[in-house]
Amino acid sequence: MTYEGKHIRGKGDAAWLELIDKSFSMLHSSPTLPNLKMLYKSATDHFSEGFIWGNGWWIQNSYGFTLGAVPLLDPFWAKILQNSYDAFWARMGDGKRVGADDGSTDDPLFALCAPDGALGDCVLDAGIVYRQGDGNFMAYDWFYEGTAAGVNMQADMLLFDRRPEMLEKYIPLLRRSLDHIESTRAENGLFLTGPSANLLAPSYGGSFDEKTGKIGKGYLTGVAVTYASALKKFIELLKMTGDTAVQAEYQSRLDRTLAALPLLLTDEGYFVKSMDPDGTKHGVYGAGKHGYLEAVCNVDAIACDIADRKTAESIYAKIAAVDGIRPAGAICNNYPHLDDTYENYVQRNYGPNVCGFGSGNWVDGGCWATVEGRAILAYQKLGKYDDTFRAAGLYMKWAEEYRQDAPLSQWGWNTNNPWSAENDDHTVCNRPAAVMIDNFASVTCLLRGLFDYTADARGLTIRPQIPDGITEYTQLEPVWFGGCALSLAFRGGSEAPVVMTADREEIGTIQPDGSIFLPAELFVRGEELCLTIDCSGGGKDLHTAQNVWPVPGDITGLPDDLADIYADVLRQLKTETDPMRTAMLTEIALSAEAAAERRRLPFDRHELRPMTDEKRNVILSAYDNTVRELYRGLCHRT
Repeated sequence: MTYEGKHIRGKGDAAWLELIDKSFSMLHSSPTLPNLKMLYKSATDHFSEGFIWGNGWWIQNSYGFTLGAVPLLDPFWAKILQNSYDAFWARMGDGKRVGADDGSTDDPLFALCAPDGALGDCVLDAGIVYRQGDGNFMAYDWFYEGTAAGVNMQADMLLFDRRPEMLEKYIPLLRRSLDHIESTRAENGLFLTGPSANLLAPSYGGSFDEKTGKIGKGYLTGVAVTYASALKKFIELLKMTGDTAVQAEYQSRLDRTLAALPLLLTDEGYFVKSMDPDGTKHGVYGAGKHGYLEAVCNVDAIACDIADRKTAESIYAKIAAVDGIRPAGAICNNYPHLDDTYENYVQRNYGPNVCGFGSGNWVDGGCWATVEGRAILAYQKLGKYDDTFRAAGLYMKWAEEYRQDAPLSQWGWNTNNPWSAENDDHTVCNRPAAVMIDNFASVTCLLRGLFDYTADARGLTIRPQIPDGITEYTQLEPVWFGGCALSLAFRGGSEAPVVMTADREEIGTIQPDGSIFLPAELFVRGEELCLTIDCSGGGKDLHTAQNVWPVPGDITGLPDDLADIYADVLRQLKTETDPMRTAMLTEIALSAEAAAERRRLPFDRHELRPMTDEKRNVILSAYDNTVRELYRGLCHRT
């Protein structure tokens, strides 16, 4: 069956191809789905968390999205993403400054003074929150895994960007953050951290002494996994600069981290969440104490290529064997419940429903889309495509109804989401629609995982991870490496594959591990490279092309102020020569057209939640405000 979509075309499983096409739509001006541009905020010229969190930007919530998005964003949106994380780098701890931008210490949350190199939980209008902000933050440790995730994302962005001036700017900042994390390393090679030093909200309580009631530190698996991934990428950046002395230092750190990680494996070969200094392991499924399965560090170990193939397979086998970790199709953080959070220890209550919103809803068993994205990357690396498309498809169903709830509650069934303030039968819902960066993780990770794009000092490695159910695939949207647009096409088969550029010049064959290496010299900034991967052994006429889908240009029904914006943008486009300003003007025009088209289309997706007049108005406001925010943001493109 041939599929002709707006962003891709191909042959094979129509449902899978349609899901890929819809995923691309959410990164553009879609009139039928929430799209990334809805999260742009002109006041800060970067993305926001979305929904009820204003202009705030969280590392933990954006982590899955960014790990998928880096190769997918064009230079304009890559700049907006960089701005988003610059909000952290500009406020990085230095042992002197407090979190409040104005230096005020009136608010205890913004009065924290973090060690040098520390990033934080989030940046808000008032400044940076250096510790996990939920709960008794004064009793928490620094946000070590959040800092590691910040370095991991930034290093990935630099490896794909490749501009020397960017390396010069950010490498010193990354070093400070890595050194901050290294300060927690213990003699056994692991990292000793206290409560809420983990990436996902306050779901890690450290260790606990029942006799004294003292809460202490533990060896947190997530820090080791995320730090190892950040180190791997940072070392590649150092190779690009030729700094061999510093490279050797960080390679030693990586080697020591990888050598210590097996201490955190269970006998079955999956990772525990943490280990106490006395050797007690938290997260051995079925154990009488701390007997839950922790999904987050396990999927991250696969997604970030920290687990070897044998360990990755044993991790997946355990996840697949525990029905309760994915009852609704989405992966829960943990199952059956946490008994070792800070609140468990303070209350000395080790049963369910202690942490926040109760088991199955938040950090204790909730389904966070930012984690789902990393799970999707893990599934694709292992060829578990049924899991990949089931998970991505579930989140797409919620997106189609403009309900990007994060997290999904009730173990993923999301029958009554607390953050949307709805009652049991949904006759009352105070927040009927939501657009959140979390839920773009399943979109971007699905798309990145199709070819497993990996950048290093030498160039770009592509590993086709296309299921057998898709026999032919042409991507009309390019990916980006070194400022060069890379267009891809793939034809499946069992013969020896040939890699070709668009001019039919053969440049190599696929490696035994299924990968294709493209040296950096092939990519010229500002130009396009077309690549066909033909595994059929036959016709080499499969070609790629960038998306030239016609723009409707119809703004019928648009509010008057948006129509005026549209007219002004078209006028400016006639004479504009600056590429970034041109890109933004184009995005404004396309957003206006999408806002108008949304008004002409039926609101017919209501399988999961009712479509009310209030919900329609909220959805239309999201489209309209996107146009206004982007237009206001032109002030940053002077």
